[in-house]
Amino acid sequence: MSYLAQQQQGQDKEELKPKLDADPAGVCLSGGDWLPNGNASGWGEFISLTPERSEKYYQYNLQLSDTVGAFRKVPKTRHASCDTHNYSLPPFLEARVSVVISFHNEARSMLLRTIVSLLSRTPADYLHEIVLVDDASQDKTLLEELRAWLGTLGRPRFIFLTNKQRQGLISSRNMGAALASGDYILFLDSHCEVNDGWLEPLLERVSHRPNLAVSPVLDPIDPVTLRYQKGNEMLRGGFDWSLHFHWHKRELTNQELPETPYSSPVFAGGVLLMSREWFLKLGSFNANLKIWGGESIELAIKLWLCGGQIEIVPCSRIGHIFRRHHAFDFPLQYPEHPMEQELSPAQATYLHNSKIIAESWLDEYKSMFYALKPAARRIPLNHTSHQLQQLRRESRCHRFHWYLRHVSPELSSMLYEFAATGTLRNEDRCLHHAGVKNSRQQLILVSCYHDDITQWSLFRSTGQLSTQREFCLSVEVPLEVTLKPCLRTNDTASMSQRWHRMGTSLVHNQTHLCLDNPLKGRLELTACRWHAVSQSFQFALEMERQT
Repeated sequence: MSYLAQQQQGQDKEELKPKLDADPAGVCLSGGDWLPNGNASGWGEFISLTPERSEKYYQYNLQLSDTVGAFRKVPKTRHASCDTHNYSLPPFLEARVSVVISFHNEARSMLLRTIVSLLSRTPADYLHEIVLVDDASQDKTLLEELRAWLGTLGRPRFIFLTNKQRQGLISSRNMGAALASGDYILFLDSHCEVNDGWLEPLLERVSHRPNLAVSPVLDPIDPVTLRYQKGNEMLRGGFDWSLHFHWHKRELTNQELPETPYSSPVFAGGVLLMSREWFLKLGSFNANLKIWGGESIELAIKLWLCGGQIEIVPCSRIGHIFRRHHAFDFPLQYPEHPMEQELSPAQATYLHNSKIIAESWLDEYKSMFYALKPAARRIPLNHTSHQLQQLRRESRCHRFHWYLRHVSPELSSMLYEFAATGTLRNEDRCLHHAGVKNSRQQLILVSCYHDDITQWSLFRSTGQLSTQREFCLSVEVPLEVTLKPCLRTNDTASMSQRWHRMGTSLVHNQTHLCLDNPLKGRLELTACRWHAVSQSFQFALEMERQT
Protein backbone atom coordinates (compact mmCIF):
# COMPACT_ATOMS: atom_id res chain seq x y z
CA MET A 1 0.00 0.00 0.00
CA SER A 2 1.31 3.46 -0.88
CA TYR A 3 2.26 6.07 1.70
CA LEU A 4 -0.60 8.30 0.55
CA ALA A 5 -3.09 5.48 1.08
CA GLN A 6 -1.91 5.01 4.66
CA GLN A 7 -2.35 8.60 5.74
CA GLN A 8 -5.54 8.45 7.77
CA GLN A 9 -5.09 11.69 9.65
CA GLY A 10 -7.28 14.74 9.09
CA GLN A 11 -6.37 17.22 6.38
CA ASP A 12 -5.96 20.95 6.73
CA LYS A 13 -8.28 22.62 4.22
CA GLU A 14 -6.34 25.84 3.87
CA GLU A 15 -6.54 27.11 0.31
CA LEU A 16 -3.55 26.81 -1.98
CA LYS A 17 -2.89 30.46 -2.71
CA PRO A 18 0.46 31.70 -3.96
CA LYS A 19 2.34 33.68 -1.35
CA LEU A 20 5.63 35.22 -2.34
CA ASP A 21 6.52 37.17 0.78
CA ALA A 22 8.85 35.79 3.42
CA ASP A 23 7.65 33.60 6.26
CA PRO A 24 6.23 35.72 9.12
CA ALA A 25 8.67 34.17 11.56
CA GLY A 26 11.54 35.64 9.56
CA VAL A 27 13.89 32.94 10.78
CA CYS A 28 16.17 33.02 7.78
CA LEU A 29 16.17 35.66 5.08
CA SER A 30 14.00 38.67 5.76
CA GLY A 31 11.82 40.60 3.38
CA GLY A 32 12.47 39.87 -0.27
CA ASP A 33 16.18 39.11 0.01
CA TRP A 34 15.73 35.75 -1.67
CA LEU A 35 13.77 37.21 -4.59
CA PRO A 36 15.60 38.06 -7.83
CA ASN A 37 16.11 41.82 -7.94
CA GLY A 38 14.08 42.05 -4.72
CA ASN A 39 10.69 41.37 -6.32
CA ALA A 40 8.47 38.41 -7.12
CA SER A 41 8.16 39.05 -10.84
CA GLY A 42 11.61 37.61 -11.48
CA TRP A 43 10.57 34.25 -10.11
CA GLY A 44 7.45 34.31 -12.27
CA GLU A 45 9.63 34.72 -15.33
CA PHE A 46 11.95 31.95 -14.11
CA ILE A 47 9.04 29.54 -13.58
CA SER A 48 7.50 30.31 -16.97
CA LEU A 49 10.61 28.93 -18.69
CA THR A 50 9.85 25.36 -17.60
CA PRO A 51 9.97 23.17 -20.75
CA GLU A 52 6.48 22.39 -22.02
CA ARG A 53 5.74 18.78 -21.13
CA SER A 54 2.65 16.76 -20.35
CA GLU A 55 1.74 16.25 -16.71
CA LYS A 56 2.60 12.57 -17.18
CA TYR A 57 6.17 13.73 -17.71
CA TYR A 58 6.37 15.26 -14.23
CA GLN A 59 3.77 13.00 -12.55
CA TYR A 60 2.15 15.95 -10.77
CA ASN A 61 -0.05 18.94 -11.62
CA LEU A 62 2.43 21.24 -13.35
CA GLN A 63 -0.05 24.02 -14.10
CA LEU A 64 -1.15 24.24 -10.47
CA SER A 65 2.45 24.06 -9.27
CA ASP A 66 3.35 27.03 -11.48
CA THR A 67 0.32 28.93 -10.17
CA VAL A 68 1.25 28.30 -6.54
CA GLY A 69 4.67 29.72 -7.31
CA ALA A 70 7.81 29.95 -5.21
CA PHE A 71 6.31 29.98 -1.72
CA ARG A 72 3.06 29.34 0.12
CA LYS A 73 1.82 28.90 3.64
CA VAL A 74 1.39 25.29 4.69
CA PRO A 75 -0.78 24.02 7.56
CA LYS A 76 0.74 23.14 10.91
CA THR A 77 0.66 19.36 11.10
CA ARG A 78 2.70 18.54 14.19
CA HIS A 79 1.36 18.18 17.72
CA ALA A 80 0.86 21.42 19.66
CA SER A 81 3.37 20.33 22.31
CA CYS A 82 6.10 20.51 19.67
CA ASP A 83 5.63 24.29 19.47
CA THR A 84 6.07 24.80 23.21
CA HIS A 85 8.97 22.40 23.69
CA ASN A 86 12.26 24.09 24.63
CA TYR A 87 14.72 22.44 22.25
CA SER A 88 18.24 21.81 23.53
CA LEU A 89 20.31 22.83 20.52
CA PRO A 90 24.09 22.71 20.07
CA PRO A 91 26.07 25.89 19.31
CA PHE A 92 25.49 26.72 15.65
CA LEU A 93 29.22 26.65 14.89
CA GLU A 94 29.17 22.96 15.86
CA ALA A 95 25.98 22.11 13.99
CA ARG A 96 26.23 23.61 10.53
CA VAL A 97 23.80 21.84 8.19
CA SER A 98 24.50 21.11 4.53
CA VAL A 99 21.40 20.30 2.46
CA VAL A 100 21.98 18.12 -0.62
CA ILE A 101 19.27 18.27 -3.30
CA SER A 102 19.77 16.28 -6.50
CA PHE A 103 17.25 16.47 -9.31
CA HIS A 104 16.57 15.22 -12.82
CA ASN A 105 13.98 16.97 -15.00
CA GLU A 106 12.17 18.58 -12.07
CA ALA A 107 9.74 21.40 -12.87
CA ARG A 108 11.16 24.81 -12.04
CA SER A 109 8.31 25.81 -9.73
CA MET A 110 8.58 22.57 -7.74
CA LEU A 111 12.35 22.80 -7.31
CA LEU A 112 12.15 26.48 -6.46
CA ARG A 113 9.46 25.90 -3.83
CA THR A 114 11.70 23.27 -2.21
CA ILE A 115 14.59 25.74 -2.01
CA VAL A 116 12.57 28.75 -0.87
CA SER A 117 10.84 26.75 1.87
CA LEU A 118 14.32 25.98 3.23
CA LEU A 119 15.36 29.63 3.07
CA SER A 120 12.18 30.80 4.78
CA ARG A 121 11.74 28.19 7.52
CA THR A 122 15.27 27.29 8.62
CA PRO A 123 17.27 29.16 11.29
CA ALA A 124 19.90 31.09 9.36
CA ASP A 125 22.70 30.29 11.81
CA TYR A 126 22.32 26.56 11.21
CA LEU A 127 21.70 26.52 7.44
CA HIS A 128 25.30 26.41 6.28
CA GLU A 129 24.88 25.59 2.59
CA ILE A 130 22.60 24.11 -0.07
CA VAL A 131 24.21 21.80 -2.62
CA LEU A 132 22.24 21.52 -5.87
CA VAL A 133 23.14 18.63 -8.19
CA ASP A 134 21.54 18.72 -11.63
CA ASP A 135 21.62 15.14 -12.90
CA ALA A 136 21.73 15.90 -16.63
CA SER A 137 18.30 17.54 -16.86
CA GLN A 138 16.99 18.49 -20.30
CA ASP A 139 16.43 22.06 -19.08
CA LYS A 140 20.00 23.21 -19.76
CA THR A 141 19.71 26.77 -18.43
CA LEU A 142 17.97 25.96 -15.13
CA LEU A 143 21.00 25.67 -12.89
CA GLU A 144 22.79 28.65 -14.40
CA GLU A 145 19.76 30.87 -13.81
CA LEU A 146 19.51 29.65 -10.23
CA ARG A 147 23.21 30.36 -9.80
CA ALA A 148 22.74 33.91 -11.10
CA TRP A 149 20.01 34.66 -8.56
CA LEU A 150 20.77 32.50 -5.53
CA GLY A 151 24.53 32.63 -5.81
CA THR A 152 24.49 36.31 -4.87
CA LEU A 153 23.04 35.63 -1.43
CA GLY A 154 25.51 36.06 1.39
CA ARG A 155 23.98 33.21 3.38
CA PRO A 156 23.59 30.36 3.01
CA ARG A 157 26.29 29.31 0.62
CA PHE A 158 25.11 27.64 -2.59
CA ILE A 159 27.10 24.98 -4.44
CA PHE A 160 26.06 24.10 -7.98
CA LEU A 161 27.03 20.91 -9.80
CA THR A 162 25.89 19.67 -13.21
CA ASN A 163 26.33 16.09 -14.39
CA LYS A 164 27.14 15.98 -18.10
CA GLN A 165 25.66 12.48 -18.28
CA ARG A 166 22.91 10.89 -16.23
CA GLN A 167 24.34 9.38 -13.04
CA GLY A 168 21.17 8.71 -11.09
CA LEU A 169 19.97 9.84 -7.67
CA ILE A 170 22.36 7.64 -5.70
CA SER A 171 25.60 8.79 -7.35
CA SER A 172 24.37 12.40 -7.44
CA ARG A 173 23.77 12.40 -3.70
CA ASN A 174 27.22 10.97 -3.08
CA MET A 175 28.77 13.70 -5.25
CA GLY A 176 26.82 16.35 -3.37
CA ALA A 177 27.89 14.93 -0.02
CA ALA A 178 31.53 14.97 -1.13
CA LEU A 179 31.25 18.72 -1.84
CA ALA A 180 29.46 19.53 1.42
CA SER A 181 31.36 20.96 4.38
CA GLY A 182 28.76 21.14 7.15
CA ASP A 183 28.77 19.17 10.39
CA TYR A 184 25.49 17.54 9.44
CA ILE A 185 24.10 16.58 6.08
CA LEU A 186 20.44 16.50 5.05
CA PHE A 187 19.40 14.62 1.94
CA LEU A 188 16.24 16.18 0.54
CA ASP A 189 14.22 15.36 -2.56
CA SER A 190 13.55 18.15 -5.04
CA HIS A 191 9.74 18.02 -4.62
CA CYS A 192 9.44 18.90 -0.93
CA GLU A 193 8.33 21.77 1.29
CA VAL A 194 9.80 21.96 4.78
CA ASN A 195 7.34 23.00 7.49
CA ASP A 196 7.88 25.52 10.28
CA GLY A 197 10.32 24.36 12.95
CA TRP A 198 11.41 21.30 10.99
CA LEU A 199 15.13 21.46 11.85
CA GLU A 200 15.25 22.04 15.61
CA PRO A 201 13.71 18.66 16.64
CA LEU A 202 16.16 16.82 14.37
CA LEU A 203 19.23 18.69 15.63
CA GLU A 204 18.26 18.11 19.24
CA ARG A 205 18.30 14.34 18.67
CA VAL A 206 21.54 14.03 16.69
CA SER A 207 23.55 16.51 18.78
CA HIS A 208 23.50 14.13 21.75
CA ARG A 209 24.03 10.92 19.76
CA PRO A 210 26.59 11.27 16.95
CA ASN A 211 25.79 7.88 15.37
CA LEU A 212 22.08 8.59 15.12
CA ALA A 213 20.33 9.28 11.80
CA VAL A 214 16.97 11.03 11.96
CA SER A 215 14.09 11.45 9.57
CA PRO A 216 11.04 13.74 9.81
CA VAL A 217 7.48 12.57 9.44
CA LEU A 218 6.73 13.09 5.77
CA ASP A 219 3.52 15.00 5.16
CA PRO A 220 2.12 13.84 1.79
CA ILE A 221 1.46 16.48 -0.85
CA ASP A 222 -1.17 15.27 -3.29
CA PRO A 223 0.34 15.19 -6.80
CA VAL A 224 -2.95 16.28 -8.40
CA THR A 225 -4.36 18.90 -6.02
CA LEU A 226 -1.04 19.79 -4.32
CA ARG A 227 -2.93 19.80 -1.04
CA TYR A 228 -0.54 19.56 1.88
CA GLN A 229 -1.83 16.83 4.22
CA LYS A 230 -0.95 15.65 7.71
CA GLY A 231 1.38 12.66 7.72
CA ASN A 232 0.92 9.67 9.98
CA GLU A 233 3.32 9.47 12.93
CA MET A 234 2.13 5.94 13.73
CA LEU A 235 4.14 4.24 10.98
CA ARG A 236 7.60 2.64 11.00
CA GLY A 237 9.60 1.96 7.86
CA GLY A 238 10.53 -1.60 6.97
CA PHE A 239 10.98 -4.04 4.10
CA ASP A 240 10.15 -7.59 3.10
CA TRP A 241 12.36 -10.43 1.90
CA SER A 242 11.97 -9.21 -1.69
CA LEU A 243 13.68 -6.02 -0.43
CA HIS A 244 10.61 -3.90 -1.15
CA PHE A 245 9.89 -1.03 1.26
CA HIS A 246 6.78 -1.28 3.45
CA TRP A 247 5.17 0.72 6.23
CA HIS A 248 4.43 -1.09 9.50
CA LYS A 249 2.12 0.09 12.26
CA ARG A 250 3.88 1.66 15.21
CA GLU A 251 2.83 0.37 18.61
CA LEU A 252 3.07 2.84 21.49
CA THR A 253 4.82 1.62 24.62
CA ASN A 254 3.64 2.51 28.12
CA GLN A 255 3.25 6.27 28.55
CA GLU A 256 4.77 6.93 25.11
CA LEU A 257 3.16 9.84 23.28
CA PRO A 258 2.59 9.92 19.49
CA GLU A 259 4.92 12.92 19.17
CA THR A 260 7.79 11.09 20.89
CA PRO A 261 10.74 10.22 18.60
CA TYR A 262 10.84 6.49 17.85
CA SER A 263 13.21 4.02 16.26
CA SER A 264 12.57 2.73 12.74
CA PRO A 265 14.29 -0.10 10.83
CA VAL A 266 14.36 2.04 7.65
CA PHE A 267 13.84 5.67 6.73
CA ALA A 268 11.59 6.57 3.81
CA GLY A 269 11.18 9.12 1.09
CA GLY A 270 14.88 9.78 0.78
CA VAL A 271 14.84 12.42 3.54
CA LEU A 272 17.48 11.90 6.23
CA LEU A 273 19.75 14.00 8.46
CA MET A 274 22.93 12.65 10.05
CA SER A 275 26.52 13.54 10.87
CA ARG A 276 28.43 14.11 7.64
CA GLU A 277 31.53 12.50 9.15
CA TRP A 278 29.52 9.42 10.16
CA PHE A 279 27.94 9.20 6.71
CA LEU A 280 31.35 9.28 5.01
CA LYS A 281 32.83 6.79 7.49
CA LEU A 282 30.06 4.35 6.55
CA GLY A 283 31.09 4.63 2.91
CA SER A 284 28.23 6.94 1.85
CA PHE A 285 25.50 5.40 -0.29
CA ASN A 286 26.78 2.20 -1.89
CA ALA A 287 28.48 3.44 -5.06
CA ASN A 288 27.64 0.21 -6.89
CA LEU A 289 23.90 0.85 -6.68
CA LYS A 290 22.56 2.24 -9.95
CA ILE A 291 20.21 5.18 -10.69
CA TRP A 292 17.48 4.82 -8.03
CA GLY A 293 16.10 2.19 -5.70
CA GLY A 294 17.24 0.34 -2.60
CA GLU A 295 19.60 3.04 -1.35
CA SER A 296 17.47 3.80 1.71
CA ILE A 297 17.31 0.12 2.68
CA GLU A 298 21.04 -0.42 2.10
CA LEU A 299 22.06 2.61 4.15
CA ALA A 300 19.57 1.73 6.91
CA ILE A 301 20.89 -1.82 7.27
CA LYS A 302 24.46 -0.48 7.26
CA LEU A 303 23.61 2.10 9.92
CA TRP A 304 22.02 -0.38 12.29
CA LEU A 305 24.55 -3.18 11.87
CA CYS A 306 27.60 -0.93 12.18
CA GLY A 307 26.77 0.88 15.41
CA GLY A 308 24.16 3.45 14.42
CA GLN A 309 20.44 3.95 14.90
CA ILE A 310 17.54 5.49 12.98
CA GLU A 311 14.74 7.54 14.47
CA ILE A 312 11.64 9.19 13.06
CA VAL A 313 10.96 12.51 14.81
CA PRO A 314 7.24 13.47 14.67
CA CYS A 315 7.87 17.09 15.74
CA SER A 316 9.77 17.56 12.47
CA ARG A 317 7.54 17.75 9.40
CA ILE A 318 8.47 17.97 5.73
CA GLY A 319 5.96 17.87 2.89
CA HIS A 320 6.80 15.42 0.10
CA ILE A 321 5.13 14.58 -3.20
CA PHE A 322 4.80 10.81 -3.58
CA ARG A 323 4.44 10.30 -7.30
CA ARG A 324 2.24 7.44 -8.44
CA HIS A 325 4.72 6.50 -11.17
CA HIS A 326 8.37 7.19 -11.94
CA ALA A 327 8.89 10.53 -13.66
CA PHE A 328 12.13 9.39 -15.27
CA ASP A 329 13.46 6.59 -17.44
CA PHE A 330 15.82 3.84 -16.41
CA PRO A 331 18.66 3.20 -18.87
CA LEU A 332 19.31 -0.32 -20.15
CA GLN A 333 21.48 -2.12 -17.61
CA TYR A 334 22.57 -5.10 -19.69
CA PRO A 335 22.15 -4.28 -23.42
CA GLU A 336 23.71 -7.55 -24.60
CA HIS A 337 22.26 -9.74 -21.86
CA PRO A 338 19.13 -11.87 -22.42
CA MET A 339 17.76 -10.42 -19.14
CA GLU A 340 16.80 -7.24 -21.02
CA GLN A 341 14.31 -9.25 -23.07
CA GLU A 342 12.60 -10.54 -19.93
CA LEU A 343 12.73 -7.51 -17.62
CA SER A 344 12.04 -3.81 -18.05
CA PRO A 345 15.00 -1.48 -17.36
CA ALA A 346 13.33 -0.49 -14.06
CA GLN A 347 12.96 -4.13 -13.01
CA ALA A 348 16.54 -4.92 -13.99
CA THR A 349 17.81 -1.93 -11.99
CA TYR A 350 15.78 -2.96 -8.95
CA LEU A 351 17.07 -6.54 -9.11
CA HIS A 352 20.65 -5.34 -9.57
CA ASN A 353 20.49 -3.04 -6.55
CA SER A 354 18.60 -5.56 -4.43
CA LYS A 355 21.11 -8.29 -5.25
CA ILE A 356 23.93 -6.03 -4.05
CA ILE A 357 22.09 -5.50 -0.76
CA ALA A 358 21.47 -9.24 -0.37
CA GLU A 359 25.07 -10.17 -1.14
CA SER A 360 26.46 -7.37 1.05
CA TRP A 361 24.36 -7.59 4.19
CA LEU A 362 21.88 -10.48 4.43
CA ASP A 363 24.53 -13.15 5.11
CA GLU A 364 22.92 -16.61 5.29
CA TYR A 365 19.47 -15.04 4.89
CA LYS A 366 20.16 -14.00 1.31
CA SER A 367 18.63 -17.34 0.25
CA MET A 368 15.29 -15.86 1.30
CA PHE A 369 15.73 -13.05 -1.22
CA TYR A 370 16.74 -15.43 -4.01
CA ALA A 371 13.84 -17.73 -3.15
CA LEU A 372 11.42 -14.86 -3.82
CA LYS A 373 13.37 -13.24 -6.67
CA PRO A 374 14.99 -16.12 -8.58
CA ALA A 375 15.66 -13.90 -11.61
CA ALA A 376 18.22 -12.03 -9.51
CA ARG A 377 20.55 -15.03 -9.65
CA ARG A 378 21.23 -14.23 -13.31
CA ILE A 379 21.93 -10.54 -12.73
CA PRO A 380 25.69 -9.96 -13.21
CA LEU A 381 27.52 -7.89 -10.60
CA ASN A 382 30.68 -6.22 -11.87
CA HIS A 383 32.27 -5.26 -8.58
CA THR A 384 34.07 -6.69 -5.58
CA SER A 385 33.01 -6.35 -1.96
CA HIS A 386 36.53 -5.83 -0.55
CA GLN A 387 35.83 -2.28 0.66
CA LEU A 388 32.55 -3.32 2.24
CA GLN A 389 34.11 -6.29 4.02
CA GLN A 390 36.81 -3.97 5.36
CA LEU A 391 34.09 -1.65 6.70
CA ARG A 392 32.35 -4.57 8.41
CA ARG A 393 35.60 -5.63 10.08
CA GLU A 394 36.79 -2.18 11.15
CA SER A 395 33.38 -1.08 12.43
CA ARG A 396 32.73 -4.47 14.02
CA CYS A 397 29.39 -4.63 12.28
CA HIS A 398 26.84 -7.18 13.47
CA ARG A 399 25.67 -10.04 11.31
CA PHE A 400 22.17 -9.80 9.85
CA HIS A 401 20.56 -12.10 12.42
CA TRP A 402 21.20 -9.30 14.96
CA TYR A 403 19.08 -6.95 12.81
CA LEU A 404 16.24 -9.49 12.79
CA ARG A 405 16.39 -9.95 16.54
CA HIS A 406 16.87 -6.37 17.71
CA VAL A 407 15.66 -4.03 14.94
CA SER A 408 13.00 -5.58 12.70
CA PRO A 409 10.82 -8.23 14.36
CA GLU A 410 8.35 -7.76 11.48
CA LEU A 411 10.91 -9.08 9.01
CA SER A 412 11.78 -11.94 11.34
CA SER A 413 8.12 -12.98 11.52
CA MET A 414 7.99 -13.12 7.71
CA LEU A 415 10.39 -16.06 7.81
CA TYR A 416 7.41 -18.20 8.71
CA GLU A 417 5.23 -17.03 5.81
CA PHE A 418 6.94 -19.32 3.30
CA ALA A 419 7.12 -23.09 3.41
CA ALA A 420 8.99 -24.14 0.26
CA THR A 421 10.25 -22.72 -3.00
CA GLY A 422 12.11 -23.40 -6.24
CA THR A 423 11.26 -25.93 -8.92
CA LEU A 424 8.34 -28.24 -8.13
CA ARG A 425 9.45 -31.65 -9.37
CA ASN A 426 7.58 -34.85 -10.13
CA GLU A 427 10.13 -37.50 -11.07
CA ASP A 428 12.19 -35.95 -13.91
CA ARG A 429 9.70 -33.21 -14.81
CA CYS A 430 8.94 -29.80 -13.29
CA LEU A 431 5.96 -27.49 -13.11
CA HIS A 432 6.11 -25.03 -16.02
CA HIS A 433 4.20 -21.76 -16.38
CA ALA A 434 5.76 -19.78 -19.23
CA GLY A 435 3.64 -17.24 -21.06
CA VAL A 436 0.90 -16.98 -18.45
CA LYS A 437 -0.67 -13.63 -19.36
CA ASN A 438 -4.39 -14.23 -19.17
CA SER A 439 -6.47 -14.95 -16.09
CA ARG A 440 -6.52 -18.70 -16.57
CA GLN A 441 -4.17 -21.29 -18.01
CA GLN A 442 -3.74 -25.03 -17.67
CA LEU A 443 -0.46 -26.28 -16.25
CA ILE A 444 2.01 -28.72 -17.74
CA LEU A 445 5.18 -30.50 -16.64
CA VAL A 446 8.36 -30.31 -18.73
CA SER A 447 12.06 -31.15 -18.36
CA CYS A 448 13.60 -29.41 -15.36
CA TYR A 449 15.87 -26.36 -15.68
CA HIS A 450 16.85 -25.01 -12.27
CA ASP A 451 17.76 -21.51 -13.48
CA ASP A 452 14.52 -21.03 -15.43
CA ILE A 453 12.19 -18.63 -13.58
CA THR A 454 9.24 -20.03 -15.57
CA GLN A 455 9.66 -23.14 -13.40
CA TRP A 456 9.93 -21.28 -10.09
CA SER A 457 7.17 -21.74 -7.51
CA LEU A 458 6.59 -20.62 -3.93
CA PHE A 459 4.48 -22.52 -1.41
CA ARG A 460 3.22 -20.07 1.22
CA SER A 461 2.14 -20.79 4.77
CA THR A 462 -1.36 -19.71 3.67
CA GLY A 463 -1.49 -22.82 1.48
CA GLN A 464 -1.20 -20.89 -1.78
CA LEU A 465 1.28 -22.03 -4.43
CA SER A 466 2.33 -19.07 -6.58
CA THR A 467 4.53 -18.26 -9.57
CA GLN A 468 6.90 -15.31 -9.94
CA ARG A 469 4.07 -13.40 -11.66
CA GLU A 470 1.73 -13.85 -8.69
CA PHE A 471 -0.46 -16.49 -10.32
CA CYS A 472 -1.66 -19.22 -7.98
CA LEU A 473 -2.40 -22.90 -8.49
CA SER A 474 -6.22 -23.05 -8.54
CA VAL A 475 -8.95 -25.64 -9.01
CA GLU A 476 -11.89 -24.76 -11.26
CA VAL A 477 -15.10 -26.61 -12.03
CA PRO A 478 -14.99 -29.40 -13.12
CA LEU A 479 -11.80 -30.18 -11.14
CA GLU A 480 -9.54 -28.44 -13.64
CA VAL A 481 -6.10 -27.43 -12.36
CA THR A 482 -5.22 -23.94 -13.65
CA LEU A 483 -3.25 -20.82 -12.82
CA LYS A 484 -5.26 -17.76 -11.78
CA PRO A 485 -4.27 -14.44 -10.18
CA CYS A 486 -3.55 -14.95 -6.50
CA LEU A 487 -6.40 -13.90 -4.22
CA ARG A 488 -6.11 -12.34 -0.79
CA THR A 489 -6.37 -14.89 1.97
CA ASN A 490 -9.39 -13.09 3.49
CA ASP A 491 -11.29 -13.61 0.22
CA THR A 492 -13.54 -16.67 0.49
CA ALA A 493 -12.86 -17.41 -3.17
CA SER A 494 -9.22 -18.01 -2.24
CA MET A 495 -10.23 -21.39 -0.82
CA SER A 496 -9.98 -22.72 -4.38
CA GLN A 497 -6.26 -21.87 -4.13
CA ARG A 498 -5.53 -23.53 -0.76
CA TRP A 499 -3.41 -26.67 -0.51
CA HIS A 500 -1.64 -28.62 2.19
CA ARG A 501 1.08 -31.23 2.13
CA MET A 502 0.83 -34.80 3.31
CA GLY A 503 4.31 -36.22 2.95
CA THR A 504 5.25 -35.36 -0.62
CA SER A 505 1.64 -35.12 -1.81
CA LEU A 506 -0.15 -31.82 -2.46
CA VAL A 507 -3.74 -32.06 -1.21
CA HIS A 508 -6.42 -29.56 -2.25
CA ASN A 509 -8.20 -28.28 0.89
CA GLN A 510 -11.71 -28.04 -0.56
CA THR A 511 -11.88 -31.30 -2.51
CA HIS A 512 -9.42 -33.38 -0.44
CA LEU A 513 -8.05 -34.65 -3.76
CA CYS A 514 -4.36 -34.86 -4.66
CA LEU A 515 -2.38 -33.20 -7.43
CA ASP A 516 -1.55 -35.95 -9.92
CA ASN A 517 0.54 -36.40 -13.05
CA PRO A 518 -0.95 -39.58 -14.53
CA LEU A 519 -0.16 -38.74 -18.17
CA LYS A 520 3.44 -37.57 -17.73
CA GLY A 521 2.87 -33.93 -18.51
CA ARG A 522 -0.66 -32.86 -17.65
CA LEU A 523 -1.74 -32.11 -14.08
CA GLU A 524 -5.04 -33.40 -12.70
CA LEU A 525 -6.85 -33.90 -9.40
CA THR A 526 -7.45 -37.51 -8.42
CA ALA A 527 -8.14 -39.50 -5.28
CA CYS A 528 -5.10 -39.57 -3.02
CA ARG A 529 -3.00 -42.72 -3.20
CA TRP A 530 -0.25 -42.58 -0.62
CA HIS A 531 3.21 -43.39 -2.00
CA ALA A 532 1.96 -43.06 -5.60
CA VAL A 533 4.90 -41.79 -7.66
CA SER A 534 2.66 -39.68 -9.92
CA GLN A 535 1.41 -37.79 -6.82
CA SER A 536 4.84 -37.13 -5.33
CA PHE A 537 5.96 -33.49 -5.70
CA GLN A 538 9.12 -32.07 -4.17
CA PHE A 539 10.35 -28.48 -3.93
CA ALA A 540 13.97 -27.56 -4.52
CA LEU A 541 14.22 -25.76 -1.16
CA GLU A 542 12.35 -26.29 2.09
CA MET A 543 12.13 -22.83 3.65
CA GLU A 544 11.72 -24.14 7.21
CA ARG A 545 15.46 -24.73 7.17
CA GLN A 546 16.00 -20.96 7.03
CA THR A 547 14.37 -20.39 10.40
